[in-house]
Amino acid sequence: MTVSSRCICTAIDAKVLAKIIESHVESATYIDSHPWIVAREFLDEAAAAQQRLPLVFATGDPITFSHWAFVESIDIRELHHGSWETHCEIGPLMPVNPIWESIDSVALAPSAEQLHREKVEPVHIHRQMLNEQHIWPYAVCETPVFIPDS
Repeated sequence: MTVSSRCICTAIDAKVLAKIIESHVESATYIDSHPWIVAREFLDEAAAAQQRLPLVFATGDPITFSHWAFVESIDIRELHHGSWETHCEIGPLMPVNPIWESIDSVALAPSAEQLHREKVEPVHIHRQMLNEQHIWPYAVCETPVFIPDS
């Protein structure tokens, strides 16, 4: 399977990440209190195209990328009105190479209109880089070069 051109980036508490790393061999579950509705739509699109959707974790202060994995499934549960829980099943965690740890090494995913315009018009490609304000609760980004396509 190839890798999707988009990925999900999110911040994770260092203790939660350490617990996932310690207990995780083949798969793990990341739980968030935000409904990852659009992320699940991207996962469904990637699966329909026989692609894999990466999830990149950032942690620390200052916040930096730490690990990444492929998303296996996203289950969104409404606990009661206005209260959500997202269970994100992921494959094995892979460490991010230190040269790519800065969160501004990844660009936010451009809109479909921007991609179309870049394709049909002679316009300069412009990307907005990820920052701490965009990563909460998660950001949809272009898949970074450190994630292998295979």
